[in-house]
Amino acid sequence: METAINTVLPVFGLVLCGYLAGRSRFMPQEAVKGLTTFVFYLAIPALLFRTMANGGPESGFDFSIVFAYFSALAINFAMAWLFSRQAFGASIEEGAIMGMGAIFSNTVLLGLPLIFGVFGEEGLLALTLIIAFHSPIIMPLVSLAVELGRGTAASPAQKLKLIFFAIFKNPIIVALLAGQLYGASGLALPVSVDRFVELLSGAAAPCALFALGASLVGYQLGGDLRQCAALVVFKLVIHPIVTAVLVFFVFDLDPVWAAVAVVTAALPVGVNVFIMAEHYGIYTARAASAILISTGLSLVTVSILLAYFA
Repeated sequence: METAINTVLPVFGLVLCGYLAGRSRFMPQEAVKGLTTFVFYLAIPALLFRTMANGGPESGFDFSIVFAYFSALAINFAMAWLFSRQAFGASIEEGAIMGMGAIFSNTVLLGLPLIFGVFGEEGLLALTLIIAFHSPIIMPLVSLAVELGRGTAASPAQKLKLIFFAIFKNPIIVALLAGQLYGASGLALPVSVDRFVELLSGAAAPCALFALGASLVGYQLGGDLRQCAALVVFKLVIHPIVTAVLVFFVFDLDPVWAAVAVVTAALPVGVNVFIMAEHYGIYTARAASAILISTGLSLVTVSILLAYFA
């Protein structure tokens, strides 16, 4: 319990500091964008590259976490999509965005600092496997569902091609792949290079959390809050429950890796849900509300899980 509190409070304290700074003149939106760019293109890729390069396949990667986590993800997506259709009369494409919100965790800006703080290098290795498949699996499938729901015949393949190219130009995905390849070579990073990357990656956690808080200022509560509340319940409650059943009782993962999967599932809605909603011009207000509400409530839900697993 003490470990969880000592990790969670500083983490959400940094998020709060970022939020307060973002609402003041101290941190204009241009500065927020600059900090987010640094985090996304340099600090977090450095952290992930070093983790994979120094970990390597010989450290015991267990890809069953991928099958377990994404099986739970598929189940929760289907339930959220069906619920949105039956309870709210949502269109196919609106249901797809709600389904994405129910499964797409904030794995990078919030997940990395939390998991690393509680579970250390071993937990970080488990999370990197989830991150490696997170966007490449979810975003193309949701995009395809929206396109099919709209009845566009020729564009889905072109859209998917563009999405895949964008994903694999993503610096986080590039860093993961590069680190995996370097780790597979069996070579150790030169001391000076390792120290440089270590210093750069040390900025990832505090800057990511501060940037997350500052970016929340751009989201406002709006839309149908009943649907937003349902989405948050699917994300913060049902998703981790389904994941826990699979990782502990079906796939029987290593306890630490299983705990990482459950905590990752319990993380708040990731910002890519809003980006996808805005791109298609649907569900934007509800997505923004879900990000705000789930981030605030996750202080409680994630703390409970970390206290249990720690």
